[in-house]
Amino acid sequence: METGILKQIDLTTTTERYFFVQAQRLAGYIWIRSIQNFKPLELTFRISDLRVTQHQAVADRGDIKYEFNDDTNGLVSQLAVWVH
Repeated sequence: METGILKQIDLTTTTERYFFVQAQRLAGYIWIRSIQNFKPLELTFRISDLRVTQHQAVADRGDIKYEFNDDTNGLVSQLAVWVH
């Protein structure tokens, strides 16, 4: 499991929230959960829904956009491996 920072953007209000998360690959899915007890978050994405470039990974769900921009702990690099 890799850790990193997830930015959640509400596209209707442009509100941004940040979470320190852990990611794990499951069969065809990526499971994301916050490791901060005071900020609960749990998501699953289909691997095919994740768009990965060299510096970020992005997924959309309705009016919510999720961005992984921080590769300090290797999360974006690991997501790129899982997608490709």
